[in-house]
Amino acid sequence: MLDSGRALSRKLKCSAPLMYQWHEKRYLGAAHGLIGILFMLLQVKEHLTSKELTEMIQPTIDYLCNLQFSSGNLPSSIGNPTDRLVHWCHGAPGAVFLFAKAYQVFGNTSYLEHAKKSGECVWERGLLKKGYGLCHGSAGNGYALLYLYQVTKEATYLYRAAQFGNWCQDYGQHGCRTPDRPLSLFEGLAGNIHFLVDLTNPDEAKFPAFVL
Repeated sequence: MLDSGRALSRKLKCSAPLMYQWHEKRYLGAAHGLIGILFMLLQVKEHLTSKELTEMIQPTIDYLCNLQFSSGNLPSSIGNPTDRLVHWCHGAPGAVFLFAKAYQVFGNTSYLEHAKKSGECVWERGLLKKGYGLCHGSAGNGYALLYLYQVTKEATYLYRAAQFGNWCQDYGQHGCRTPDRPLSLFEGLAGNIHFLVDLTNPDEAKFPAFVL
């Protein structure tokens, strides 16, 4: 994974040490891009060398920090200047996980500030008409607030996650779109239920198939 990211970065002459692309786009989000890859690598940091962490992963995180909009959101891909999508798959919700984890791993408080800034974006813009699911819905965004609570232990984030839970509990009453897979984990009802159950034990909550 590190070798391929480094090779593409060199090929494309990127300023970040690591870069990846999917369908010829350099996506940044948690589902399809750089944020998700870096977050997974940080979760298994014991399998990485200190040089890999400090010379490859950390500078790439810094690169993402520099892309953060003043709103706290991030672009969906390199070269896309729009501050639009606030989804776990694209934008601030996924960035919360990465920046908060980077704070835990490297101890740099600036990462926590970036995480909180993205968290404010989630709080202000994260109740989505697109649906209730995990990937691009309100439940996935609620998990970002839960993760901030777990890292900071600040009750504000637990309260905000609970408010997202209240929204998700009124399933089908907000005029949201019907997803392609309405019962599935990442798009539909199953993910919504998973989030609501996790709210009953917030200290142990984990975004499924993402937080280890």
